Amino acid sequence: MENDSDVRICPICNKEALREDMSFTRDCHGITYRLVCNNCYFKLMAKGYDGAYYDESDECLDFDY
Repeated sequence: MENDSDVRICPICNKEALREDMSFTRDCHGITYRLVCNNCYFKLMAKGYDGAYYDESDECLDFDY
């Protein structure tokens, strides 16, 4: 890889990849989740979203709730 290239580490496979060869996954609501290499992207997005399914009840951040 060239010295002036933007090289990142994929958090899933821990391999180096050029930024242009990486994509952001999306959660079940279409919100950007994480940046991964394209090889990992297709595996993570196989069910249509990355991560676990959640709804509004999971988003309450109040401690007293």
